[in-house]
Amino acid sequence: MNKKIFYFLSLPVFAYALPVAAQENDTVVHKSVTVTREFQPVIIDAGKIITFPTVIEPSVEKTKPVYSDITTPLNIDYNIHLLKPEELVHKPLPAKNGFFRAGFGYPLNTLGDFMYPLLKNDQNRLDVGLHHLGTFGDKVHSKTSGSLQFNHLFDKLELYAGAGGRHDFFNYYARSFAGTDPVIMSDVASRYGDASYSTPEDNSLSLFQLSALPLNDTHWRFNSHVGARSLPLADDLIFDAGVNYDLFKSAGNNLTENRIRINGSFSVPFQKNRLGMDVDINSFMYNKNSASGLNFDEQYSLLKFNPYWMLTGERGYLRLGVKTGISIGHGQVFTPSPDVTAQWNALPEYLALYGGVTGDLTVNSLNRIYNENRYLSPQNRPEDTYTPIDAYAGLKFSPVFNLLIDVYGQYKIINNQYFYINRPYELLVPSASQMPGNMNNFFHNRFDVIYSKAQRATVGMRTAWDFKNQVNVYLKGAYHYWNVDGQAHAWQMPAWDADLGASVKINNDISVNTQFIFQEGRYALLSETDGTRMAPVLDLNLGAAYAYRDWMSVFLKVNNILNKKYETYSGYDVQGINAMIGAAFSF
Repeated sequence: MNKKIFYFLSLPVFAYALPVAAQENDTVVHKSVTVTREFQPVIIDAGKIITFPTVIEPSVEKTKPVYSDITTPLNIDYNIHLLKPEELVHKPLPAKNGFFRAGFGYPLNTLGDFMYPLLKNDQNRLDVGLHHLGTFGDKVHSKTSGSLQFNHLFDKLELYAGAGGRHDFFNYYARSFAGTDPVIMSDVASRYGDASYSTPEDNSLSLFQLSALPLNDTHWRFNSHVGARSLPLADDLIFDAGVNYDLFKSAGNNLTENRIRINGSFSVPFQKNRLGMDVDINSFMYNKNSASGLNFDEQYSLLKFNPYWMLTGERGYLRLGVKTGISIGHGQVFTPSPDVTAQWNALPEYLALYGGVTGDLTVNSLNRIYNENRYLSPQNRPEDTYTPIDAYAGLKFSPVFNLLIDVYGQYKIINNQYFYINRPYELLVPSASQMPGNMNNFFHNRFDVIYSKAQRATVGMRTAWDFKNQVNVYLKGAYHYWNVDGQAHAWQMPAWDADLGASVKINNDISVNTQFIFQEGRYALLSETDGTRMAPVLDLNLGAAYAYRDWMSVFLKVNNILNKKYETYSGYDVQGINAMIGAAFSF
């Protein structure tokens, strides 16, 4: 069996900015706000570890003042690879109006991006964007999306709206397992096809029926939103509120999810500080035609509230609040957690201490979860993840100019952590042929989820050094200790996680970069013992870019130079060494 499989060579990210200008005339300050967007294509290596890349739709974000890294609060999340990696490529000059990029790789991979402002003036902006990224051959995955984004500036607020859709096509290329031994599905079905197996839902299927399951699938996504927010110079009521509609459909599994979401963030001044409230209201509806085989309700609602008080000063900040989730029709009804965070800039620009005790209820919509693992069995929708306690503390120090070192520790209690396991089948009726003993337990290349109460302790660090904007080096690493009730391991989750990279700007037109990713300590549940240890992730990548003109640049990426065939999920090998060449144009 050909075990090569792609991982994405590049993924477009377009960064937008909303700068603010203040003009002073004698003693009168005149405020003006201008919407500008810069198309800055970034080549991203994605899909290397566990998660797969998501297509980032065009958006407009308010500029936030950042005085130095030492005063920037750290966003501590799960594994280091879920934090956005530094993208170490040459960035061409901002596009004049539109942007187009195309790339071609070996094995056969394709990349295409197009963005253009259909309307652009002092008060209005309407952008259209088209994106494509795919691999073709024995192993197929293609993502194609399009979007429209509109913004209008009033005197005191901004109105924004948008709509977009995405088409994903892929095949289930991975190996299945007889016990812990990988097998080719067509081979075992041809020899033992009349063998009958029980499913996790206590139904029965033959190996012939299992082999006849759809070998590929198509996912459709549609999203639309409309909202309003205060302008960046607002100093009384600061708000950002909107209504969103998301549609997810798995065509091969006849599974549809509709989500209506109303969310908002509001804050007002209170005795030189601020009082605020974050609100998130969700309503889910699922396709009734396929609901009989699902392990979740056809519809339910979820409300999240987060009132807080925020004290800010030159030496840091303090936030005191609480979070509450209310589930109607599914899961735990009340999910409270604290929301206390703080940072003290003990020696501004040299040393900062930070920490917090928070928690959350993470909404695991199908739209989100199939982005994380597209090979999920359609019977599953992971329950929303409730983390009552997420405590962390750390320090950041900058001993010399342009060197930042960040060390932290974190402890989380998770009431219902989900883990991916290969979908198990147990032998009921042997076939007419003599079956080997390891076929008594058969594990398919789709994934189920199991739940457990878990605790996770993490120690980590990150450091970055920049020399005159010519050389940049960074290192991020973490160790995670899991304590999972009733399970031997935190299945498919890593213990060690590291990301090292560097870039060198040779001159104004040429830059080169490298990135090395390491991950170890993952286990797959393919037996009733301690599981099967997965191969470590060792991924080395190189890239270069050349700006031929201010309107044109070319790039080259060579990924997985070590040609390691590690797995994203058990059975799903990544592609070996591969390369892509392309060009970007602004006009």
